[in-house]
Amino acid sequence: MDTHTSVLNVDDYAPGLYARTKVLRQAGFDVMEASTGNQTLKLASEHKPDVILLDVNLPDMHGFEVCRRILHISASSVQQQHLVNGLDTGADGYLVEPLDPAVLIATIKAYLRVRQAEGALRRSNEDLERFAYRVTHELNEPLRTITMHGQLLEHRLAGSLDPDALRSFQFLQEGVRRMRAFIDDLLRYSQATHAGSDVRPLDVETLLGEALSSLNAAIEESGAQITHDPLPTMVTDSRIENVLQNLIGNAIKYCRKDVAPEIHISARTEADHWIFSVRDNGIGIEPQYQKTIFQVFHRLHGKDVPGTGVGLALAQKIVETNGGRMWVESVPGAGSTFYFTLPQIEASAVHQAAN
Repeated sequence: MDTHTSVLNVDDYAPGLYARTKVLRQAGFDVMEASTGNQTLKLASEHKPDVILLDVNLPDMHGFEVCRRILHISASSVQQQHLVNGLDTGADGYLVEPLDPAVLIATIKAYLRVRQAEGALRRSNEDLERFAYRVTHELNEPLRTITMHGQLLEHRLAGSLDPDALRSFQFLQEGVRRMRAFIDDLLRYSQATHAGSDVRPLDVETLLGEALSSLNAAIEESGAQITHDPLPTMVTDSRIENVLQNLIGNAIKYCRKDVAPEIHISARTEADHWIFSVRDNGIGIEPQYQKTIFQVFHRLHGKDVPGTGVGLALAQKIVETNGGRMWVESVPGAGSTFYFTLPQIEASAVHQAAN
């Protein structure tokens, strides 16, 4: 154990505070003490302890109120609702007094191991994001050079190229386009680990309109008929537009040959979240592939259908980083319905987080 691990021990009952501090110091922790909620908030802000043991019953404010900013909570109360309240307001655990010293120390060490693992994962994700950014930058530069000189050569040799040579230039440009699309998707996927910074009240119908505008050429070419129910205005991530664009674009891409694509978007509330759906009449997905399609780089149709294998994985990642989930229900030959959920968030919560 790191001997510099700090614990803020909070209890308004002096004998209990003394006994717990003694146990913690014997175990090698650096211990600070507080007996009120305001003292706790002040010490937590100034010293940023690794662990805070917080009593529920404090003289100036309820422990659950203080708990919104801290990690752990303990109390002599054993009511089930108190346990729920403690965990819902930000605690990682709820310890019942009287505390066995060995259980207390083992619990703190367990929480610290979880924190260390979370920190390692966060650093790994940050390294991956930096790596992806560097790779995309280094690859995009030579691709721009290839594109520019290919276009110059094609223009300079215009009129003197035979059909085979002209096709070679076209293959060159198409190959560059596909590689740039793949690189851009890879960068977006690496950056989707974090919740979007543009979280605010947004009209989902407006996001849908922007997604359809981006897909205008594909919609006109395919003759797709796209309808939707009334969609909500809600606090959400602006990248939900990308989720809608991907799902609608896939519905067009994987349409049946005998009928024009018909796509319907809807939303409904359930408990504390919204459930969105994008239904199509396309070729459908075999049951054994309905989970694997969300894996990055996983593609069902190879080169027969253009794509990078990143789109659905990216859409799912955006939804998950915003507290939702995504799944599909499908009947092969009869179409698919993609669902995703988003939590209902009060605008006041976003304002408080920003401050």
